[in-house]
Parts: sequence; C-alpha cells; structure tokens
Amino acid sequence: MKIAISSQGDDLSATLDPRFGRASGFIIYDLDTDQYEYISNAENAQAPQGAGGQAAQTVARSGAQAVISGHIGPKA
Repeated sequence: MKIAISSQGDDLSATLDPRFGRASGFIIYDLDTDQYEYISNAENAQAPQGAGGQAAQTVARSGAQAVISGHIGPKA
C-alpha cells in the first residue's frame, strides 16, 4: 500500500506540509517495499485556482491509496 504525505521537503526527515493543494510536494511511501519517492507539487502550489484538484490528480496517479496531510480543501 502506498501513502501520500504532504511534505515541505524531499526526504523522510522533512516537515509535514499543513496544506494539501498548495503543498511543496508529496512523499509517496510504499509500506510493502519500505521505499519512497518525492513528487514535486510546485506547479500546483503556484496555480491561481484549482490547486486542490490538480494535487489530488497527482496523488491519484502515484498509486497512493491513503493521504496524510493537514487541511484538504473541498475541491480536492
């Protein structure tokens, strides 16, 4: 199972980003393999609107089945 974690950095020691749609990026952690990858969210973080929906699509494409984040807006 993969978990997406909104992150302010690109490794496991990074701080959780309290935002979802405008998070710096996402750590995608695979519980089965104990591996992770970082996916930047820079494009969505600067979007004038629709950041939550775009971030949700990014996370869905990663294969994550769960999300750990702070605030997730209604459009995400």
